[in-house]
Amino acid sequence: MTSLKGRRRLKTLPLAEVKAKLSRLVDHVTEMDEQIMITRNGRPAAVLVSPEEYEGWKETQAIRSDRELMAEIRRGLRALKRGGRIYTLEELLPPD
Repeated sequence: MTSLKGRRRLKTLPLAEVKAKLSRLVDHVTEMDEQIMITRNGRPAAVLVSPEEYEGWKETQAIRSDRELMAEIRRGLRALKRGGRIYTLEELLPPD
């Protein structure tokens, strides 16, 4: 079974099938940047993702758990909604 999660496809497989095909599934997840939901007795039990995807999740969690950073992000978003100016990286960093 597959479904769309954002732009990515989330394939769902039972644990018994994952055990039998683990090496191929690991290659597939890495090469195709897909996620595989692993079920046990028909219920979600785990997710197989690439190392890059996992690192991205960890970074997102670190950002979301930093209250000061999240407050700054919210302030910036509110400023943009009020018509605040958007700067390019070149405008913010002086030339060497």
